[in-house]
Amino acid sequence: MGLAMALQKQGFSVGYLKPLGRLPIVVEGEAVDGDAEFLKKILHLTDPLSLISPVVLTHELVVQHYKGALPDLLPKVVAAHAQVSRDKDLVLIGGAGNFMGGTFLDLEITRVCEALASQVLLVDSSDPQRGYDALFVAREILGDRLIGVILNRVSSLLHNMVEEMAIPFLTKSGFRILGVLPHDPLLDAITVGQLQELLDGKILCAADRLDELVANFSVGAMDLDKAMSYFRKLPNKAVITGANRPDLQLAALETATKCLILTGNQSPNEIIISRARELRVPIIVVPYDTFTTVDRVEHFMGRIRIREQQKVEKARQLLEERLDYRALLQALQL
Repeated sequence: MGLAMALQKQGFSVGYLKPLGRLPIVVEGEAVDGDAEFLKKILHLTDPLSLISPVVLTHELVVQHYKGALPDLLPKVVAAHAQVSRDKDLVLIGGAGNFMGGTFLDLEITRVCEALASQVLLVDSSDPQRGYDALFVAREILGDRLIGVILNRVSSLLHNMVEEMAIPFLTKSGFRILGVLPHDPLLDAITVGQLQELLDGKILCAADRLDELVANFSVGAMDLDKAMSYFRKLPNKAVITGANRPDLQLAALETATKCLILTGNQSPNEIIISRARELRVPIIVVPYDTFTTVDRVEHFMGRIRIREQQKVEKARQLLEERLDYRALLQALQL
């Protein structure tokens, strides 16, 4: 998204194709991919969603494949690409996130790349302290189709190691490093409203603050003194605790807390609700115990989607500042 927006700003006509959509949603009675629907809107694309994401991984599609009744899907992807690429300077093709994605449906990355004669820009978030195995494997698989690498989600603690050691090594090894993107808590954040939906929760107050972004989590299970010290250090947080800990709830409300998540399907006392209402901090009462609540949050956090305007702007800004567009356009012969 950030790449497409930046290229559009430079005057290029950009198309987008998601060969295999993995986030099915229903729009006007038709199953479409959620990412495709979002990018169509944010990039002001005119192509229909049926072309932007020609194959959507629905339950019906999987069942059809199990029964052996599913035709080869690659021609459908190729035909969609031919339409989407008309009158475009370039088309960005969304990958599956790994080299196994799509294999079940014979839409693995190597087959799609060959059919569309496409080049690959690899976005990698490997830990530089553990090495870059994925990059070397990718080069073996992709060969000359790999035109460059973006190192993503680099922590501030490892930034110097990446700049001073990893990049020179990778460059000497034949990789073209086109950008280094820092880890940004905002892009990992989740809204209070998303948390409510995820946890099947009930909002007790401050329902007008559901668009607030939560970047950190804390489980309120410690004594009050330790809790206060910890809460003060953690900005933009959600605090998960039981309804029987009003001391921790009040402590959380007096620090930079975006919402309180109370477990066990129990509401707090009126003093807590009154103070939260006064500070405009939503309270979410959830039916799960604390362990299950934390487990659901951890499972979901790896699947956060960029939908909020703050994230859109941040992604655009990061790519503009950190990507070597001149080298990328040169590699694409644009």
